[in-house]
Amino acid sequence: MLAISFGSYYFMIRILDKTDFGLWVLFLSTVSILEFARTGLISKSLITYLSSSSEDAHNSIITVSFVLNLTITAILAVACYLFAPLLGNLWDSPQLIPLFNLYIVAFFVSGFLVQYQAIEQAQLQFRGVFLSNLIRQFALLGFILYVYFNGEQTSLIVLVKVMTIGTAAAALVSYLFVRRTFRLSVTLEKRWIKQLLRYGKYSFGTAMTAVISSSIDQMMIGGLVSPISAGIYNIAVRVTNMINIPTNAMATIVFPQSARRIEDQGDVAVKYLYEKSVGTVLAMLFPAVVLAFLFAGPIIHFIGDDRYPESVPLLQITLLSAFFIPFTKQFGTILESTGRVKLNFHITVVTVALNALLNYVFIRYWGIIGAAVAMLIAYFILFVSTQMILKKLLGVSTGATLMYAFKSYGEAYNKFAERKREAEFS
Repeated sequence: MLAISFGSYYFMIRILDKTDFGLWVLFLSTVSILEFARTGLISKSLITYLSSSSEDAHNSIITVSFVLNLTITAILAVACYLFAPLLGNLWDSPQLIPLFNLYIVAFFVSGFLVQYQAIEQAQLQFRGVFLSNLIRQFALLGFILYVYFNGEQTSLIVLVKVMTIGTAAAALVSYLFVRRTFRLSVTLEKRWIKQLLRYGKYSFGTAMTAVISSSIDQMMIGGLVSPISAGIYNIAVRVTNMINIPTNAMATIVFPQSARRIEDQGDVAVKYLYEKSVGTVLAMLFPAVVLAFLFAGPIIHFIGDDRYPESVPLLQITLLSAFFIPFTKQFGTILESTGRVKLNFHITVVTVALNALLNYVFIRYWGIIGAAVAMLIAYFILFVSTQMILKKLLGVSTGATLMYAFKSYGEAYNKFAERKREAEFS
């Protein structure tokens, strides 16, 4: 997945000029808000209740979730259509309007994909999730490679069409993995409507505000500076996000595990799960972040093909933020999986407001470098706040997390040595 995502990004920079690339960044930043908002309402609540309820109730839960999915998809699609002209005017880029309108088709199709993947995750099965995401991303990469190696021209509208086709293929594959468990009831049980909405409304708000927080810097750069500057900044952010792949993967695994353990073993098990998972991710991140920081220049040169030297100091600053992301990412995962979605929502709203304020002030005075500084300050404040909250709620220790990170190297070495001995013996 990392290789495909990087490949698409690497060659896309080379087939698009700096203006089109900046517009593509703004487009993706906007539609990701729609995707994450729906996922927050549907996936988290569905995974939580499927993981913790009896099998007899699964059909009813899936049915209610599916109806809610179709409803929120329709509402967000209408919002996308209505706000497209406003965003086009905001960024002085009317060519974005047809991109948003066409994406509505892909958005409806991805609604089915979200539903199927959530059902599989609740069962702690990930093969279909992996394969469907692989197909969805490979469709775009395959087209980009075709354009690049044949020396042809393409347009942003064609890229959106390819995304739509890839999403449809991914949804079909994902369905094949859950077709035996995707069963709909003829009636909607009110109690499940209430429970999924009660949980989902805060999870929806959290997802919406969180993705706005992660995209607001690029949106503000597009409005306060230029779309080209948004593309320059995005390169640094994209490298940092790629390094944080283990963080997102761990969150996917921890969420259903935490929902189960809180039912069976209580807060003590969740405390250990948080400390151990964050420590493991930190152990993986540390060497990657250090190497990327030291070789930021060659990395940007390799990705941007000498056209984006301004991204080098941006990358070095955003990389420092990577150390705080595992703590804050798993914080939200633990709160939502243990039913504390309201608290997580309120914290996320405050974070978004802080992030928006910092970005506005720093971008106004320092330009795109101010966005990187604002990100670092916002993540540090959030890190300190979340550690204080988790210590009070679950007794989480930051020191224990760092200890698990250090021990992970020893565990990895011991497993490697054991497998080496087994190979020699056989």
